[in-house]
Amino acid sequence: MTRIVLISALSLSFISFAYGQDKWDVPEKEREEISIFTFDEDFAFEGESIYENSCLSCHGNPGQVDFSIMVPSPGDIASNDFQNQKDGELYYKIKTGRGSMPDFEDAFSSEEIWNLVAYIRSFNPKYEQPIPDLEGIVIPKFTLKFDFDDNVDKFVVKVMNKEEGTPVEDASVAGYIKSMFGKYLLGKTKTNKLGIAYFDVDYKIPGDSAGYLNMIAKVSKGYGSAKKTERMQIANPAKLKSAIEGRHLWSTDNSAPVWLRIIFFASIIGVWGTIFFVVFGLKKIKKLGV
Repeated sequence: MTRIVLISALSLSFISFAYGQDKWDVPEKEREEISIFTFDEDFAFEGESIYENSCLSCHGNPGQVDFSIMVPSPGDIASNDFQNQKDGELYYKIKTGRGSMPDFEDAFSSEEIWNLVAYIRSFNPKYEQPIPDLEGIVIPKFTLKFDFDDNVDKFVVKVMNKEEGTPVEDASVAGYIKSMFGKYLLGKTKTNKLGIAYFDVDYKIPGDSAGYLNMIAKVSKGYGSAKKTERMQIANPAKLKSAIEGRHLWSTDNSAPVWLRIIFFASIIGVWGTIFFVVFGLKKIKKLGV
């Protein structure tokens, strides 16, 4: 009896502890924090890449409720439990971590954490991003110049102040390729003292028939941001082949496999030969008067 009571008490204690862990208090100041970055498609796309590498194993595929069974529960980022929280709450929890969830403050930059928040919000069609108060704040404007270094296969982005024409150092730059197979994130980096950022490009990436790719770069620093898309001839020309080129089962009549043509015509001859044989036999029987 004493053993049963002890086990029951321990079970209740564990349940109470588990429920207590579900409550995650966030300081009021952090709750009200909002992003200076716009949660557009590109910004959320960067968050998707981070999520797949660092969060998917615990939180699972968004909307499929296949998260890991843990205490406290990681939860599904597409659920109301996540979507009903403020942006600042999500940012704080990603940054600080708790229990089995590591803190990502040292692993991710502030912008990358907001990338994750933007990705989480992409599953809420009713979400409207709060707008920060920018009164009295000078928003810088940037211009971007693209180049490609053939010697090292690097996509080069130069960021300049639009008004002053001077290099912008330590700006966050994300590079993308938009090819015939979709959009691909090259990575994220910072500009150097010359305002230049470099991205590795796989020389095997196919372009169009002339070797062109749509190169995209997005830059941000403080409250300023800019984006540029340029068509550049930096890839190997794609050699597109017709799906019916050559001799295939699904090809045209003239290009059908030889063995298939032989079987087809042999079958036709065999069928008609059988018909003529039967007709000839019937006529022969009729002549014999059988």
